[in-house]
Order: sequence, then structure tokens, then C-alpha cells
Amino acid sequence: MASSRTRKRLGWVGGAVFLAAALYVVYMAYASFIADPGDVSFLAHKTGLHRHLSHGAWLVALHVHVASALVAILAGALNFGWTRARAHPVLHRAVGYLYLAGVLGVDGTSGYLAPEATGGEVVTVAFNLLNVYWLVTAFLVYWMARKRRPDGHRRWAVRSYVFLDTNALNRGFTWLGVHAAGLPFAAAYTMAVCLSIAVNVALGEVLARILYPCTSARRA
Repeated sequence: MASSRTRKRLGWVGGAVFLAAALYVVYMAYASFIADPGDVSFLAHKTGLHRHLSHGAWLVALHVHVASALVAILAGALNFGWTRARAHPVLHRAVGYLYLAGVLGVDGTSGYLAPEATGGEVVTVAFNLLNVYWLVTAFLVYWMARKRRPDGHRRWAVRSYVFLDTNALNRGFTWLGVHAAGLPFAAAYTMAVCLSIAVNVALGEVLARILYPCTSARRA
């Protein structure tokens, strides 16, 4: 009975995650590729852009970055929301590889984008640390699956997936910094990036332990 209740609870959580992810993907796809394909609203806050990089190359990297993130968001949400994934291991694995490909796409393009991040060196270092940590979590998702450790696999999947809300958190914290605290945009964005990383590390750990408590002696 307890196991049935747990599966039902996770089913509701997974469904909510997938619905939220799908709505966010639609919004970001529209905002990034239709409403503002040149990212004019964000570039307006950068300084020395033409002196440091090619606008065209930067936009290509940004669009690949965003598209990869949207792929990872949908793939991860599908595997979380698909409560019968164990009955379809081949498809579950394929979607998992799609998620890993999305993470690699985000991390790879971030290596080009981070040095010119709004906010300067502090934000660049923060993004680079995030990229390394996120890559490690994604590898551990794969490694735990290969080692047939389902508890560790699911928990690391949660820890990895939460970082796909970084953009949303950055936007929210930046808005608060500018409109509530009266900070300049660059300062508010710097604060937002650092705060969102700390929040996501803590959030991932809490959610991993709540949603997928260990059922074996081997913890991860």
C-alpha cells in the first residue's frame, strides 16, 4: 500500500514537472527565437560588446545554448513524468541520452559565452564552476545507471535537472535586485547568478532526498 501511494505521489509530481517544463519551453522558444531573436533586450546591458566578440558568433552560440537547454528540459521532464519508464527501458535510456546531449550542448556553448558574461569576472567564474559541477552531476546520472544503482541514478538525476531552472531564477532574482533593491543591472545580475547556483545546489539535494529516499545501504 505504501509503495502504491509513493508511486502515485511521484506520478503527480512527475506530471506537474512535465507540464511546467512544456509551458516554459514554449515560452522560451517564443521569446528567444521569435520575439527577440537578436537578444536585444539582454545585449543592451552589456558593455564593450563589439570590442570583445563577434555579435553574430555570440548569437549563434547563444541560440545553440538555449536550444540545447530546451531539449534537456523536455527530455528530463519526460523521464521524470514517465512513471512506467521501467517497463520501457530502451525508450527511457534513449530519452536519457537526449538529456545528456542537451547538457553537453549547454555546457559546450557556455564555455564560449561565459567569458563575456554580464557582470564581469565574478559571473564568468561562477558560470564556469556551475558548468563543471553540472557536468559531473550529469556523468553521475549516467554512471549510476550503468552500475545499476537506481537510488543513486534517480537522486543524481534530480540534482542535475534542477540546474535547468538557472535562467528562470536568474531572471527572477535580477528583477528583484533591480526593482526591489534598486541595484544597477550588472550588480543585480551578478547577485542573481551566484544566488541561483547556491539555491539550486541546496534545492537539488533536498528534493533528491525527499522524492527518492534510499532503499539500500549504498547511498549517493
